[in-house]
Amino acid sequence: MTQIKICGLMQPADVVMVNQALPDAIGMVFAPGRRRRITMATARQLSQQLDPRIRRVGVFTTNQLSEILALVQQHIIQVVQLHATVDDPRIASLMAAHVPVIQAMTPANATQCQADYLLLDNARPGSGQVLDWNQLQSQRPVRPFILAGGLTPTNIVTAINKVCPAMVDVASGVETAGNKDREKINLMVQRVHQTGVSTPLLTEIRRN
Repeated sequence: MTQIKICGLMQPADVVMVNQALPDAIGMVFAPGRRRRITMATARQLSQQLDPRIRRVGVFTTNQLSEILALVQQHIIQVVQLHATVDDPRIASLMAAHVPVIQAMTPANATQCQADYLLLDNARPGSGQVLDWNQLQSQRPVRPFILAGGLTPTNIVTAINKVCPAMVDVASGVETAGNKDREKINLMVQRVHQTGVSTPLLTEIRRN
């Protein structure tokens, strides 16, 4: 089955929803200036309440490497998702420290991914804008990848069937008026898990 990450958890009520739906991973945003940004204290509380079967991903942009490593070392997050330039030195530093890294990129730069995992998104992450799936279908990366950008319960099956991602990443698509929506989360997870083929991605994330 295709895997799914629910991104942008902000409060305990969000954890209750995902614990019921059981996506494969969740994302907590630490990127400066983002609407869904949370503090380390809040993230610690959410991670402690989260079902241990769900992987915890931290989302970063310009954050200092020391801040990112602190969240990993304190077991608040397990995976780092970086929205940064293709040659960002933090990627190599994190991988040298045996931290699994997702590198978020536009499809045009996909071949330059240096990290463990590739996430394809539009140039404005979190905007809810949909990628051109037809173009991506004809220029699909060779390696397994995560698909983001404007995914909703309405279009998710079409997206998976067109581009065959190993995982999908959704935030605004499971929200109503800026807050996580229980029914949308349940429907999204159900539809994703019933669609696509088995391509292990974040099932085993710890590096040896």
